[in-house]
Amino acid sequence: MPLPLIRLAIGRTNGTAHYGTLLGATEPLTVCATHSPDLAPIAENTAHTLCQSCARAWLILTTPPHPAGEPDARPAVGTGASAMAHRPIPGHLLGYCGKALETRCSSARRVCANCSRLSEALDRFRHLAGELVMPGGEPCHGDDTQLWVPKGRTNLVTGHRRNSLTGNAYCERQLAGPNPGAPGECAPCRHRWEEAEVARQTHTLPHMQAKVAAWEDRTLDVFDDRASSLRSGNAYTLSGCTQTHFVVAVTDRHGESRTDLLVYLPVEERIADIRIRRDRLVTIQRPRPAPVPNRGTS
Repeated sequence: MPLPLIRLAIGRTNGTAHYGTLLGATEPLTVCATHSPDLAPIAENTAHTLCQSCARAWLILTTPPHPAGEPDARPAVGTGASAMAHRPIPGHLLGYCGKALETRCSSARRVCANCSRLSEALDRFRHLAGELVMPGGEPCHGDDTQLWVPKGRTNLVTGHRRNSLTGNAYCERQLAGPNPGAPGECAPCRHRWEEAEVARQTHTLPHMQAKVAAWEDRTLDVFDDRASSLRSGNAYTLSGCTQTHFVVAVTDRHGESRTDLLVYLPVEERIADIRIRRDRLVTIQRPRPAPVPNRGTS
């Protein structure tokens, strides 16, 4: 019988959480090879800090490979052609070790020991666990109506709507994370979000529909890069989603692991907020600048 991939931790409410499963319903087994008989299943929405190796392993297990294919090894960002080779996480320009990677492939003989260590731990986990019931990967298009909890000591009863352009709530409070179970909603957030939605429907949506209608007539540069390279006016595709995403606006905050995008989805005929990992591998379509007319001199 397939075993579920679950979260495990020693403490019930805080501490370090790992991904893994229970062998024989009692023996904990983690994807990062952390051993402790005290590890036990925990809920999804807790105050635990996720083990970084497990976080990368989760991406490895749940992300489909890039549609155009991926090399077995890439060099780290800023290194030469003969630098150490790193094993890339599927659909990401991120190594098994957590280092940011170049788009080019690597032919180096030296392989990152940390990449090899996580790869071996995953192989051992798969061998011992057998068939797994995998959780779904991160949805490409999140729920625009999701409520969030503010930072600091606060109740979880009132949820707040997130403004992707600022990273804060529409009421300007700083946010800590999603709060999907909130029974109530901040009234100022709701009011300002509704105003923003009206602007999107009456101005942004018609503008993007006209832009996409003329997209095939544009001269495009098409290339693979990380999501943090996206600009307003680009389009992109990525593994795990069949749609082409047309970028309306980009907010890339230094020090954050994700880039906030406002995109137009032609198939769904809507404007959507997307939070995408900065190192996600995407195929970018970027229009070339219009040629400057050659004006003769008199």
